[in-house]
Amino acid sequence: MIKAAKLAVICLMVGCIFSAQGHQHHHHSHGEGVLFVVHDQGKWQVKFILPAGDIFGFEHQPETAEQKQIIKQTLAQLANSEQLVTFNGECKLIHANFENPFAQRTHHSHNDLEVEYSFSCDKPVSKVTVTLFGWAKTISVIEAQWITKQAQGIEELTATKPYIEWLL
Repeated sequence: MIKAAKLAVICLMVGCIFSAQGHQHHHHSHGEGVLFVVHDQGKWQVKFILPAGDIFGFEHQPETAEQKQIIKQTLAQLANSEQLVTFNGECKLIHANFENPFAQRTHHSHNDLEVEYSFSCDKPVSKVTVTLFGWAKTISVIEAQWITKQAQGIEELTATKPYIEWLL
């Protein structure tokens, strides 16, 4: 019971950190994304903030049937967390949360896609790899920030170095 309560408090704190980081310090820049990774007692929280133009190929409201189909296919692709991130431990996706950034009509010309995943891992994790570089070719860099029991840090990830790792 205490472990569950502790995890709930940590998840709440992580949500606040994600929200604060994502909305106050993230600036919309094409080709660049942000990744937050937090670990506590076998549970992992991952959040990406990515320019919609780099993920969907456009940032404006969809105007054609083809653009609407791209949104549908891409959102289906995001349901598979391995399309964005993998762990070197035995991890199971518990929850995925993302929304269509075009669902609400706004006056903003720059939309971001926010994707959150929760994982449970049975074995220790020492490496997290961003896999989206394989299909989101216009993303050139992702600023990764992480907190684990073993380490914390900030690092720029690229297609040639798409992972963060630490010693167990």
